[in-house]
Parts: sequence; structure tokens; C-alpha cells
Amino acid sequence: MADFNNAVMTNGGAALLAASTAGTAKLKFTKLVTGSGTYSDSEKTRASLQARSTLKAQKQEIPFSTITMTTATCVKLVALVSNAELTAGYYVNEIGIYAVDELHPAAAPVLYSIAVANVADYLPPYNGLTPSTITQEYFATVDNALEVTIQTKTGAVALAEDLDATNEELSRAMEENDRLYPGRDLTSVFSLEIAKYSDAWAWIKARIKAHNFTGVHTADYIPITMNGQTVKMQVAGIDTYYRTTDQQLSHHIDFISKDCFNQTVKWNETNNNNGNASNSSPYMVSNLHTFLTTTLYGYLPAAVKAVISNKRSLMEYRYSASGALTDSTSWGWQDLGPLWVPHEYEVFGSAVWGTKGWSQGQAAQYPIFANSFLNRIKGAGNGGGRCGWWLASVWSGDSTGCVLVGNYGHSSYWNASAELFVPVCFRIDEA
Repeated sequence: MADFNNAVMTNGGAALLAASTAGTAKLKFTKLVTGSGTYSDSEKTRASLQARSTLKAQKQEIPFSTITMTTATCVKLVALVSNAELTAGYYVNEIGIYAVDELHPAAAPVLYSIAVANVADYLPPYNGLTPSTITQEYFATVDNALEVTIQTKTGAVALAEDLDATNEELSRAMEENDRLYPGRDLTSVFSLEIAKYSDAWAWIKARIKAHNFTGVHTADYIPITMNGQTVKMQVAGIDTYYRTTDQQLSHHIDFISKDCFNQTVKWNETNNNNGNASNSSPYMVSNLHTFLTTTLYGYLPAAVKAVISNKRSLMEYRYSASGALTDSTSWGWQDLGPLWVPHEYEVFGSAVWGTKGWSQGQAAQYPIFANSFLNRIKGAGNGGGRCGWWLASVWSGDSTGCVLVGNYGHSSYWNASAELFVPVCFRIDEA
């Protein structure tokens, strides 16, 4: 098995990266090259490799099959090295990747990075029967993921593992279309990638900062433990509110637990669904809001607290100094805090029991709840029996009730002082 030293960015690559960072260039990775050149110890030093502009003895050039952002500053390039056109074998002693400035097509390709082998694979000449192949992965440092592209051309090989992944994605897409997709444990699917981070939440935060949602889908989940309970945090929506709100929202993922936390809470201590003089939003002055942002937040693992962001939302207002109101009369932007529950509209895609217009706000239905009861119906605790759970909306035509998701998955309402369950809901954005 081949063993290579760490790849070294060349001086030419560093200059191209600097120009890309400054906005005067755009990186395009064009090809992987292999060679048989041998290097003395002095030639293997970082300074010596940084000065190279070509391989010592290039033998082949290969288009890339795939490119994947592994972090905000690192890409994985994959190419299939084959001997199908080789008449003489060689030891793959050196590998490099070339890049060009896409903004200046006339500029010459640059050897961006180079790696030399301590132990090299031998690629034999083609025997006329079955070609020998080497699946070559190459990790390259970049800066701004949005300014990195890859050149593909006729002849790029689809790797077997890529075809397997494509088939898996097609299967997942069909399940999602049929509303049957149960979601996958992302800590298992991406275990090798996550191993490079302190924990799964640091990993997903880095993915969001890199705008890299590849392989992450609605209903996929990351499990956590809260006060001794297992809670599966599902992806409810990816960039559902991108560029919205009064304070423009960046790229993000909203997570909502598969089942409810196994502890009930009153929406309010009394049967009152109005705001008050300090805040006209009923939800913002509710017992439910206090429970979510204090008690339930206190149960979160430190790794989750380190990456979540507050959610802002256009909330219905219902308050008059002259007496209790039975409908909401306006709205306003509010900071819901780090934990929250959805609006009625975010679950059902319409205002069923809430005040038409005002209770909807700027809400969008989360993809996880669209056209199916699969994830609207939640258990009392992980895998528990069906239960009713509170929403952030209040009942129209009444001053005492609030809106909920019934144990059948339907929209309903109940007295504000009743005790129901709540899911764990939070947002992670790129900030």
C-alpha cells in the first residue's frame, strides 16, 4: 500500500489562493497528475516542494471524478488512475494537482499542490485483459468554498462507490417522495468525517459554514442525551428561511426532535392567551417560552449550546389594556431564544385554528411536516406513545386557548393551563 508524505501547496498554488481570497481570481481544479520521479531527502523538504512547478517525471494526467468539501477550508479530490493506456509500468512516486484561474482563461495552469511517496504503488503496463486501477484521493487546502470549482471532461470515470452512492441517493429520494424516508443517523453515515472534529455538532456547524449540505437530508438526525433521555434531533429544514427576517438570516439548518421531550408543561399558568403591557406577543410572555429557554435549555449538552443560534420570527400580537382579546390584531419581530416550538403554519402549511394572517407571520411549512403525518405525530419521549404537543400559536375567537398538534397529528386547541409535551427545536446558522 502506498504511503505519501503530506501534500504541500506550491508557491504558485499559494499565489493563486491569495488572489482568489482577494477576489481577483477563481480557483478551478483541472486535473490530477502522476509521475515516477524520485526525490532525495533534501528534495522532500517543504521549501523544496513549494518551489516546484511541475512533477519530476510526469507519466499520466487524469480528470477528477468527484470533489467534496470536507471542511470550510479543505476539498477532497478523487480520480481513478488506470493503466488502460500504459505500455510501460512505473512506480507512482509523485502526485500533483493542477488548477487555473477561471477568471483569466488565458492564464497557464498552475501546479497547485504536490505529494511524494515514501512507499510507492507500482502501476503495471496493460496486459490486454483487465485494467489495473488506483482510486486516488487528494486533499487540498482552499479558502472560500464558493470560489472553488472543478473541471470535468469526457473520460472522467464514475467510481463504483460513486455509483453506489448515487443509487442510495435515488432510493432515498424515492422514499422521501413517497413520504416514507425515516432518516439516518448522521453520526454513523459521516463517522469518519466527524472524527476530525471534537463532536458531531462542531462538524455540522463547519458544514453549514462551508454551505456544504451534501449527503444531509430532511429527517436525518443526530442523537443527543438530555437529562438522561435520548433525543433524536432531526433535520426539519435546510435553509428554509435563508435571507429572510428583519435581520437577514444566513445559511442554516433547523432541527426538531423526532419525538417530544418526556416532560409536560403548561402553555400558561392560567387560561390566558393574550400578551401583556411589556410584550404584546402571547408566546413571548408565556410559561411555555420560559420553560423552553430556561429549564429545557439547561438540559442541552454543552456541545449543542456551543453552536446553536437564536431564532427570530414574526410573531402575532394580541393585547389591549382595556381587556382580553379573542383574536390577534398585529404582529412584530421577536427573538424566540435558543429553543422554541413551531408556529401552526410551520407544521400544517396553513392557519387552521390561529388568527388568519396575523398568526401566520412569515412562517413557511418545514419540509419535515409536508404532506404527511409521519413526523407530525410524536411520541412522549423517544419511541413513546402518541402525544399532543404545544405550538407557538394561540386560538382564534377565544381568549383562553392555544394551538397544538393532537396525538393523531391533527391541528387542535386546548386551554392554556393544560399540560402537554413539547419537541426540542433549535437552529444552527453559519454565524
